[in-house]
Amino acid sequence: GTLPVSSPEAEGVSSTMIDSFLNVASRSNHEFHSFMFLRHGKVVAQGWWNPYQSTFRHSLYSVSKSFTSTAIGFAVSEGKLTVYDKVVSFFPGSLPANMSPYLSGLTIKDLLTMSVGQEPDPTLKLALNSDDWVKDFLALPIVHQPGTKFLYNTMATFMLSAIIQQVTGEKVVDYLKPRLFGPLGIKGADWEVNNQGINTGGWGLRLKTEDMAKLGQLYLQNGVWNGKQLLPRAWIQEAT
Repeated sequence: GTLPVSSPEAEGVSSTMIDSFLNVASRSNHEFHSFMFLRHGKVVAQGWWNPYQSTFRHSLYSVSKSFTSTAIGFAVSEGKLTVYDKVVSFFPGSLPANMSPYLSGLTIKDLLTMSVGQEPDPTLKLALNSDDWVKDFLALPIVHQPGTKFLYNTMATFMLSAIIQQVTGEKVVDYLKPRLFGPLGIKGADWEVNNQGINTGGWGLRLKTEDMAKLGQLYLQNGVWNGKQLLPRAWIQEAT
């Protein structure tokens, strides 16, 4: 399942302007690994810088988060959970002895919107020092009421991955295979796991450039792919 290819002008885009963008970018401090420009669902310009190439699976870092939140969208549409479910309800064996009202009230939506209420962001500390990310995440103090204060929190996305695994019995990468990767023709995806055997969620997914473009296109099409509604339009609109 590769994306259709067209020329910039055929899709109403100026090739001169693409050229000038790339020239300016090449003089900046930003290093490009690949570039793909879609218009009307068609690839109108693409290129890779050595040693990267079209067949190469690239680590997506935080774009991985968009795939994890998409998995939550599938789970919601399948009735496996709701965004208002309490995070602690999924991990009865990992709860601290004294649960604060803030922790008890923490929802999946708070994880999705990164308004957990923890401060500072615990990600690096947990990723480097913890043997049980779920337990240690839940043990951290929540200083602001969940849902009230945004703070970038990559471990919040890891917790979404852990919830998917808890609810479905599958790693998020496997849960997405028949639901997202299959229909979009994305092959060979792999995703780092932590030492509990859970996909890292907030980072660590490896895909090709075109695969990342396909996710963007799916969202642009309000969850429709090849005439089929993969994800509810309402979910896409709320997520974006």
